[in-house]
Amino acid sequence: MVNQQFSMLEKEETPINWDFKEANTKEYTHGFHTYPAMMIPQIARKLIDLYGRDAKVLLDPFCGSGTSLVEASLTDHIQEAHGLDLNPLAVLVSKVKTTPLNQRTLELTYRKLLENQGVAKKEDFKNIEFWFKPNVIENLGIIKSAIEKINDQDIRDFFFVAFSETVRNVSNTRKREFKLYRKDEKMMEKHNPDVFMGFGDLLKKNIKSMAEYQKSRKATKTITTLADTRERIPLPDRSVNIVVTSPPYGDSRTTVAYGQFSRLSLQWFGQKDVANLDNRLLGGVTSKDLEITIKSPTLQNIINKISHIDSKRAKEVLSFYKDFDKCVIEIDRVMAKNGFVCFVVGNRTVKGINIPTDKIMTEMFKARGNYEYITTHERTIPMKRMPKANSPSNKVGEKVTTMNNEYIFVLKKK
Repeated sequence: MVNQQFSMLEKEETPINWDFKEANTKEYTHGFHTYPAMMIPQIARKLIDLYGRDAKVLLDPFCGSGTSLVEASLTDHIQEAHGLDLNPLAVLVSKVKTTPLNQRTLELTYRKLLENQGVAKKEDFKNIEFWFKPNVIENLGIIKSAIEKINDQDIRDFFFVAFSETVRNVSNTRKREFKLYRKDEKMMEKHNPDVFMGFGDLLKKNIKSMAEYQKSRKATKTITTLADTRERIPLPDRSVNIVVTSPPYGDSRTTVAYGQFSRLSLQWFGQKDVANLDNRLLGGVTSKDLEITIKSPTLQNIINKISHIDSKRAKEVLSFYKDFDKCVIEIDRVMAKNGFVCFVVGNRTVKGINIPTDKIMTEMFKARGNYEYITTHERTIPMKRMPKANSPSNKVGEKVTTMNNEYIFVLKKK
C-alpha cells in the first residue's frame, strides 16, 4: 500500500512536457472534423489521469469538437461524460465522435449510398454561389440527398460529419483560417475540387478510425447537449467530479470565429440565422458600460488599462467576462466537493495589452466558491490553424500577434 501511494505521488511530481509536439492528435475519432482552437487529446487525457482518477462524472461545458468526451469514454472509471455547446455543429461532431458504430455496417451503408445517388434537390441559401462553384453545389447536393435517405439516425449523423468537413474543404474559402475569406481570383482559377473523391476519402478514413475507437471505448455514457452554460447546466447540484474544458477566450470576432467557421456547414444543414451565431456566444453582445461587479482585481486593472486607450474595445472585453461569470456560477453549482476544475486557455492581447485569462478566471472561481488553486502549466502551441498575426481592426497593415501559448490551470473545490 505504501509503495502504491509512493508511485502515485512520484507520477504526479514527474515533470510533464505539455507541448506534446510529436503526439498523434488525430487518433481514434479525434480527426473526424476540424474545429477552431481544438484541445489536443493528450492534454485532456493527462488531466483526466492526474485529477480524475476517482471521478465518476466529467463535464465539458464548452465541448467544441468533443475532445474531453472522447478521452473520458476511453477510461474505465468515468461513468458519465457530459458535453454542452451553443454551436449545433459542435454538438453534432461531439455526438458522432463518441457514438460507437460497427465498421461493417458503415461500409455497407457507404456502398449503398454510392449505388443510390440520384438527382440533387436544388440548394439555395444566402451567397451560396459566392462560396461554392456551380458544379460543387450540384455534387454536394447529390451527396446530401443520398445521406438524407439513411434511416438510422446515428449512421446518418456519421455521414453528415464527413459531409460537413467536405463542405469546408471544397468551398471557395481560404484554408488555414477560421474566418470566411474567399480565395483570390488566381486561387479560384486553380480551385476545382473533386467533391465525390474528397467525401469518399474522408469517409474511408473516418470508418477506419471509428473501428479503432470502438475497440478501445469503455462503457462510459456520453451525453452531448445544445445548451447555454450561462443559463443552466442540465445536471443536478454537486454531481460533477471533474471539469476538463477549453473555453472560448473572448476573441470570436477577431481570431477564433466559431460561428464563421461553422456557417457554411450549418447552412447546408438548413440551419437558420447562422450568420448571428458569433453574436450569441460568450461576449457576443457588447457591454453597455464599464461597471465591473466581478471580484477580480486583475480584470479590473486590465479593463482600466484598455479603456484609457479604447473604451469600445474595453466594453467588448468586459462583455465576455460578464458572460463567463454566469458560467462560473453554474459550474460551481454542479461541482462536487473535492472535484477538480481544469481549464485550457489562451491569453489574448487587446490594444497591446496582454490579458492573463488564466489568472482572471482563477479569481472569478475563487470569488464564487471555495476553490483551492492547484497549479498552472504553460505550453507552446506547436501547430496552429490560424495566422501568426491577424488584423482585428481589418485595417491594412495593422497586425497583432496571435496566441502562441496556452495555460492549463487547475482548481479544486473544497
